[in-house]
Amino acid sequence: MESTVLLVLVLLALSHMVRPCNCAGPCSSAAYEFSGLSKDGAFHFPVFHRDHPCVDPSPPAVHAASVSDAGVVMGNDKIHKGKYFMGISLGTPTVFNLVTIDTGSTLSWVNSESCQMSCHDQAAEAGPKLDPRRSATYRQTGCSDEACVDVHQDNGIPYGCIDETGTCLYSVRYGSQCSAGKLGRDRLALGDNFTVVDDFTFGCSVDDMFYGLEAGVIGFGNKSYSFFNQMVRQTSYSAFAYCFPSDHTAEGFMIIGPYPQRLELVTPLIRGYGRRCYVYSLLLLDMAVDGKRLQVDPTIDPRQILVVDSGTDDTFMSSPVFYALAEAVASAMLNRGYYREYGRDETACFRPASGEPVNWRGLPAVEMQFLRATLRLPPENVFHQQSAGRICLAFQPDTSGVRDVRILGNRALRSFRVVYDLQKMTFGFQARAC
Repeated sequence: MESTVLLVLVLLALSHMVRPCNCAGPCSSAAYEFSGLSKDGAFHFPVFHRDHPCVDPSPPAVHAASVSDAGVVMGNDKIHKGKYFMGISLGTPTVFNLVTIDTGSTLSWVNSESCQMSCHDQAAEAGPKLDPRRSATYRQTGCSDEACVDVHQDNGIPYGCIDETGTCLYSVRYGSQCSAGKLGRDRLALGDNFTVVDDFTFGCSVDDMFYGLEAGVIGFGNKSYSFFNQMVRQTSYSAFAYCFPSDHTAEGFMIIGPYPQRLELVTPLIRGYGRRCYVYSLLLLDMAVDGKRLQVDPTIDPRQILVVDSGTDDTFMSSPVFYALAEAVASAMLNRGYYREYGRDETACFRPASGEPVNWRGLPAVEMQFLRATLRLPPENVFHQQSAGRICLAFQPDTSGVRDVRILGNRALRSFRVVYDLQKMTFGFQARAC
């Protein structure tokens, strides 16, 4: 998630190049096909889990060369644990890159071959680094360009420009991670060299502190220069939907534009979270374990706003609600023959007392009650396997995450079709969609 933290020194360093940014089984080709703009006026993409045969790290492996013309989205914990990616192609000739899908940020960026400071390593499966100097269609974004002004305003940067060349600089932050570089425009292609945006605005990163091995980030936040808003201009409806698969035999999808209206649950979509006006949020009213409401201190309001962030794994909630949830789950787990492990952190983890494998079908039922919709979570959305015989809650207190931000992470929503309808301002759920 982007932060509004001021990074003027980083931008000055970029302009003078003097200091780094010190941030604290077989598949047929049809499986990779990107259908492009469909009859309903929407863009459709396939999505794959990290263990899907199409992205199996063992031979036959997926390499950039084999999917360079496919607008695919996939997961791969070896590239970045818990993240989901989509394939994009930038420039002329095109360069294929895998980038993280992030609904909690706006600006899209990729690693630049011209990195002169500190840049993260990039996995071979994520494609080569982009060299804008080799693209016939790349052009720099000027300091007075509307996109430059917007990026600076949205990130609290009063000035970020290389005066000699009139090049706009950017800087974005994701908690303890960051990226800084030059803002530019180039041809964005998906599918079989299918051009989606001829003048796509994005960042070429020349200095970052980033933990993953993907090429960069694709931003779905609600700003004019985000990937979503640059794409949706070519559709007939302002919405996007996706399903991130949790089962390695399943395929997922992403749709930008009109979507199938059949949904099991719908709750109001809230635009923004505090000063973060670009994010998408939901109102969580309450939670229940095995049908019993959480026992939260009656003097504390259990209601809370959660940012829906596809780029974050776990769900971070207010500490009183988390502790009540952890205690309720621990009690339910004890009745099922599990004991809770206490470590140095606040993660709630459990082991079967018998030493037998985890019985996933016998785990407690957890519900999240949103405004007008109650979301019943399958066990695989409540827990994750940390090691053999050890499972942990996919929830944490907000004190363990981004300060003062509560987040609905992607673990809780995997296998659900989720719809961000920006025209109706609703958020929809459909279980077992992928």
